[in-house]
Amino acid sequence: MNSDQSALTSAPTACADARQTVLLAGPVGLRHDVPAPDLTVIAVNIGSAAVVAGANTAILTIDATLRAQCQGLAPLFLLQLDERRWVPYTQQSFTGTDALFVALEGPALDGNPAIAAHVAAWAQELSARHRACGPRAVNHQRWFVNALPGQELEHKFTLEGQPDLWGLTTGILDTVRAGGVQGWICEHGNNGGFEQWDFDNHLFEITGPRADRGYIAFIPAVDGTWIIRRKKFLADAAMRHEELIESVQLGHDPDLAAVIADRWGLRPAWGQLYRRVRYNVLLESLASGHVFSIMIDRCTERAGLVDPLHQVEVEYVRSRTLRSANLALLRDEYEELVAFTRKFLADRGVANLEDHWSKLSWLRPGAARQWV
Repeated sequence: MNSDQSALTSAPTACADARQTVLLAGPVGLRHDVPAPDLTVIAVNIGSAAVVAGANTAILTIDATLRAQCQGLAPLFLLQLDERRWVPYTQQSFTGTDALFVALEGPALDGNPAIAAHVAAWAQELSARHRACGPRAVNHQRWFVNALPGQELEHKFTLEGQPDLWGLTTGILDTVRAGGVQGWICEHGNNGGFEQWDFDNHLFEITGPRADRGYIAFIPAVDGTWIIRRKKFLADAAMRHEELIESVQLGHDPDLAAVIADRWGLRPAWGQLYRRVRYNVLLESLASGHVFSIMIDRCTERAGLVDPLHQVEVEYVRSRTLRSANLALLRDEYEELVAFTRKFLADRGVANLEDHWSKLSWLRPGAARQWV
C-alpha cells in the first residue's frame, strides 16, 4: 500500500460541499472479480444528490451528461459525504435512465475523490464488500429478502358499489410518481411499479384441528404448474401465518381435496372457485428498502353464489436491503401507507369498510351449496 492509499484511513478529505456525492464508474466486472491493480475507475462528482443521511436506498438519474462523463463505464458505487467521511452504496438496479443504489455494510471511507490512488483504493474496498454480499447483491428480482418470513401483514378496505378499479390504481400510481408520498418511489425495475393480474383461485376452508384452521388455495399457473397458498388464522386480522409454495406439479385437473389430504392429512370443509382481477402499485421506501403493495381487486365467485368483492389492500411484500431489515420502521411505514390509502379513498368519495374481510369470509355464505 502506498502513502496515498494509507491516507484513506488516516486523513478525512476536506470538502466545501457537505452534501457532495461521487459516483465511481468502471468496468462492470469489478463487482464480480478482484480488480486488477491497473483497472480504470473514475470518480464523477455529481454534486448534492438526494441521498438522505442513513437512508437504505439512493436513486441517480443517468442523463446524457452523466453518460458522457462516465466514458462508457458502468455506474458501480455511490459515495455520499457525511461529516467528512464517505458513506458507500452499491448499484443494484439499472433501467438505462436511472440507477438504484443500496447501502453497503461496513464503515464509512476517508479520502479525496480528486486523488487517483484514493479512488483506486475505494474501488478495491467496495468491490470486496459487494462480493461479500453474495447472491443478494446482484441477481435480478432475487436480491429481495422477506422481513416477515411465514407471516402476512395487510390492511383491507372493502369497497362499496362498483368502483373504478383502473382509475383508482392509476390515481395512486400517478401520486407516487409525482412524489406525493414523501420518501417513497415506485418499485425500481419492476414495470414502473405497476402490475396487472387475472387468475383463478381454488379455495378450501380448513376448520380443524385448531392449529391448522384457515384455508388452502390453489392457483393454476400459465406454465402448467400450480401455486399453493396456505393461510392459518382463527379470525380475520391484519397479521396471519402464510406459506407459499410455487411450481408444484399437480397435472391438468387434479383432485385438490385429495392433494390436501395427501400433503397435510387434512380434510377441507368445503371448496369454491373464484376469479381475481387485480392491479398493484408497488411502493419502495428509500429509508428502509421495504416494498409494499397497494392492491385493488375484484373477485367473482365462479358459481355466482355470492356477490362480487372489491377491495383495496395495503400489504408488505419484500425488502431490498443489504442491511438487517428494520422491523420497527416496517410497521411505521405500514401505518403510513394505510393512512395514505384511507385519505386517498376519502378524497375521492369512495365508500368503504376497514374490516380485514378475508376471501374465506366472503365465500363462506355460498359454501353450503358446494360441499367437498
